[in-house]
Amino acid sequence: MADDPLHEAGRVARETLYVGVGLGLLGFQALQVRRRELERELGVAVPPRPADLTRLLDRIAGRGEPG
Repeated sequence: MADDPLHEAGRVARETLYVGVGLGLLGFQALQVRRRELERELGVAVPPRPADLTRLLDRIAGRGEPG
């Protein structure tokens, strides 16, 4: 079979997608590891959502109400 440019472009696009997804998963795992390290250092559970994290930081800084 001769090299079909369309087939080759599809293969390259698919491989690029796989690499991007893989790097995204590795980045997410690294963030999870760092979050767990922070939990150990702070002695409190660090919530995974940004809004929850903001409330936690406000509580730590003494600006917010517990809860």
